[in-house]
Amino acid sequence: MFLLSNVLFFLSIFILSSKANFDIQCSNGRQALWSFDMFNFTFSVHCSTPGQSCRNKTGRCNKQFLCCPRTFKMSSKSQLYDRASDIKLIRIGNDYKNLYRLFEIHLLSNSEANYDFRTRWLFFDKTLRDLFEMPNAKFWFSIIDCMQNHGIAYAYVPLNATSITSNISAMTILTRQKNSTDSIYICYMATRKQHRRQGLGTRLLQQIVHRALHEQKHGIKYITMHVNTLNIIALELYERCGWRCYDYLPSYLDHDPHHITNHAYALRLHLENVKNVTSLCRDSKAIHMNPFDNELSIRNCNRTPVHL
Repeated sequence: MFLLSNVLFFLSIFILSSKANFDIQCSNGRQALWSFDMFNFTFSVHCSTPGQSCRNKTGRCNKQFLCCPRTFKMSSKSQLYDRASDIKLIRIGNDYKNLYRLFEIHLLSNSEANYDFRTRWLFFDKTLRDLFEMPNAKFWFSIIDCMQNHGIAYAYVPLNATSITSNISAMTILTRQKNSTDSIYICYMATRKQHRRQGLGTRLLQQIVHRALHEQKHGIKYITMHVNTLNIIALELYERCGWRCYDYLPSYLDHDPHHITNHAYALRLHLENVKNVTSLCRDSKAIHMNPFDNELSIRNCNRTPVHL
C-alpha cells in the first residue's frame, strides 16, 4: 500500500509538471525558478530580487533564488561569465559600427551534484525561438546535439543592451558533424528582426570562415549547412559568400511557420576557394569559384547560383 501511494504521488507530480509552463522569464532576463509545494500539491514560480545574494555561506547557490540574480550587463571586459546558465562569453575583435559587439560563447563545466543543466540549454532554446520568431518551436535536443559535439556559438549583442542574454541580435551555432571529419556544420544562424539589414549575417559568416580556416590544420576542408528551399533571402546570401548547393533533400527539415515546404538544399563552401575573409560576401575576388560547383548546383539542385 505504501509503495502504491508513492507511485501515485510521483505520477501526479509528473502529470502536473508536464502541464506546467517552465519557460517563464523573470524581468531581469533570468529563467524563473520552479518549486513544488507538497502541502498544496501545486507548482509555484518565483524570481530572484536584484542585488540579493544568491550564494550561502559555503558559496553554493541558494535554492530559493536564481544564481546569480543580477542582470547580466554589457561590460568592457574581454571575458564575461553568466553563472545562471554557466556560459562564458569571450569578446572577439573590435565593435561593429560602434553598435554591436561579437562574443564567442563557451559552456562552463559544473561538477555540482544538484546542478540543473536545463538552464544552460534553455538560454539557447529561447534565444533561437526569439530570433526565428517561432515561439512554439522546440530546438532543445538539436541544440544539445550540436553543442556537445565540439559545438561553438557566436553572438552579436548591442552595446546598449541592458541584459546580454536577453538582447542577442544575431547568433550562430556550429558543430563537427558526427559522420564527418573534414567539415564544420552550421546548425543554426539567425538575426533578430529589428537588427536585420545591418550586415550581422555577413559578419557571422566571415567569423565562421575565419574559424574554419584555423581548423584546416585539423583536417577541416568544408563548411556545410542545410537551408529551406524557399528561404530565398538566406540562399542568395550564402551563394554570394561562396556556398553552393550540392544536393536536394525532400522533406528533410522540421516544419516551420515561415515556409510551406520542409524541403532542403545541402550547401557547401570549399575553404580552398577562399582568398580573402575580410572582403568575403562583398567582393567577388574574395573567393575563387570552381565552375564544377556551379554545374553541380544546376544539375543536382536545379538552382543557378547567385553571384556578386
